[in-house]
Amino acid sequence: MALPDRWITDTELSPRFPYYTRANADEVGPEPFTPLGWTLGWVKGCIPGVADGFVEFGVIRRDELVVDPPEVFGCWGGYFYNQLSLTRVMGARMPGASPAAIDAAYFGDHPGVPPYHAHPDDDDEVQAAKLGETMAWAMSTDSYPLMEHHARLAEEARANRPDLAGLTDADLVAHGRAIAAKVHEAWVPYCVVCLAASLGPGAVQAACAALGRPQDAVTLLSGFGDVASATTSGVVWDLSRRVRGSVALTALFEGERTAIAERLAASDEPDAIAFRAAFADLLAHHGHRGPNEWDLGATCWDVDPSIPLGMIERLRFQDEDRSPHVARTRAAEARESLLAQLLAQSSDQPEVQGMLQAGVHSAAVFLPTRELGKNAVITLIHEAKLAFLELGRRLVGRGHLERVDHVFMATEPELDDLVADPAPFAGELAARAATFAELATVEPPYIVRGEDGVAPIPSWPVRGSGRSSAPAGAGEVLQGGPGAPGTVTGTARVILDPMQPGDVGPGDIMVAPTTDPSWTPLFLSVDGVVCDVGAVASHAAIVCRELGVPCAVSVLGATTRIPDGATISVDGSTGRVEVLAVP
Repeated sequence: MALPDRWITDTELSPRFPYYTRANADEVGPEPFTPLGWTLGWVKGCIPGVADGFVEFGVIRRDELVVDPPEVFGCWGGYFYNQLSLTRVMGARMPGASPAAIDAAYFGDHPGVPPYHAHPDDDDEVQAAKLGETMAWAMSTDSYPLMEHHARLAEEARANRPDLAGLTDADLVAHGRAIAAKVHEAWVPYCVVCLAASLGPGAVQAACAALGRPQDAVTLLSGFGDVASATTSGVVWDLSRRVRGSVALTALFEGERTAIAERLAASDEPDAIAFRAAFADLLAHHGHRGPNEWDLGATCWDVDPSIPLGMIERLRFQDEDRSPHVARTRAAEARESLLAQLLAQSSDQPEVQGMLQAGVHSAAVFLPTRELGKNAVITLIHEAKLAFLELGRRLVGRGHLERVDHVFMATEPELDDLVADPAPFAGELAARAATFAELATVEPPYIVRGEDGVAPIPSWPVRGSGRSSAPAGAGEVLQGGPGAPGTVTGTARVILDPMQPGDVGPGDIMVAPTTDPSWTPLFLSVDGVVCDVGAVASHAAIVCRELGVPCAVSVLGATTRIPDGATISVDGSTGRVEVLAVP
């Protein structure tokens, strides 16, 4: 079908902050956002929260953001964009930083990045002073109680979920909107955490470089504990141990993976009964996890339990020495031992020593808190999702919609009319769903420039066609960035969808475009991870360090250049990936 030039959720280009980028956006929105996911979850929830967070951190004054919704993100063709111009302003105002440093963190040597042109308002002594105060706090505080408070509120929202089946259609919409307001509130401290979480790792990397040991930085950023995504992996791991240790469960997990749930439900074996109870507890506390989980309309574990069951099926083949509980202890011990060595080495360099101590301390506070904040916001988004799934089921049952997920093709302003008179929406929402499926097949522009506007969607290339696809040969090195320490050699398994991991297992190295928390249990199924995008403070790197899995990030073109089945070596401390042999 022909794609339209514009999509219904396309945002307005900002004249003050005219440049946007997909860099680092894949981790948040690898796939297009549904219309309801964007117009409710983001426009009413995430975006105003991020704007207030930027103000709270000191990056900008609220009156500098003049577009409604605020100009902190963009969305074209359903694809999520980071605001490049705004982050450059942060670089211009932040003491010790620069727009060039921001560009280096986002892009490295990536071509096509627009040059920075200073705006008269970019320099601001008042904001610079406030940023300096916030940075000093972030490098010295022992905790961030406000984020912990909102994490508790998110858990309370889950625990106190109303009986959705007993609500009226209008009440379901009202509940979804009320949750979006909570997302707004939670995003304010979460935005502060995300900005603060880059400071500690930056200081650690600078200190290690000054000591001539840059490869040691990722070890110093490991084993902090209390990482929400890693905690989920621990629960999934424990369930896999039940399967591995039970003859009855092992038999139920053999065969077609999509039928595991049916076999479990039909079994009256004591081990199966106990497993079902433990699995239900997993879904009750972690069911919000799933691919593209920042989108209201994306699937999740408690809607499709075959996803975590498939991960457990893969994990059952791992030996006990891959336990995440043991890995975190090992990582913490390695960090403490190395830190003691480097502090001794820097005893005659007090500035470097102080930077090292403060950087590790700040990272220990904000990297786990970043994952805590993400988990809190996703938990809230999930609560809204469940309300609209209930509404969608009702509309399908009454013959007004073809499919339950078509409810996510409505926009937030249309919800009241949809509830009042759903019949006229059926054809339109079905047509939008067909177009939405096509949007997932195209590659959005990497950079959006205000002076050029956004190219019509039909001119966007087929996804993946614009990237280098020449396979790497034996002996070729792909240089990325450090993610998690350790070296490993294994078989490359290119995985583009966490719901379809294939037969990945021990001895394999997962090569992925990017990851979000829904991928995390797969990290334990493999011996190493390589990602197309990411940085030392990205999700894959943080969680791999907690789980003791070597990881290289920002390996450009890894999923298209590394042949599936190739033998590769990965050095997670340097980001070096070498192809040793090809199939």
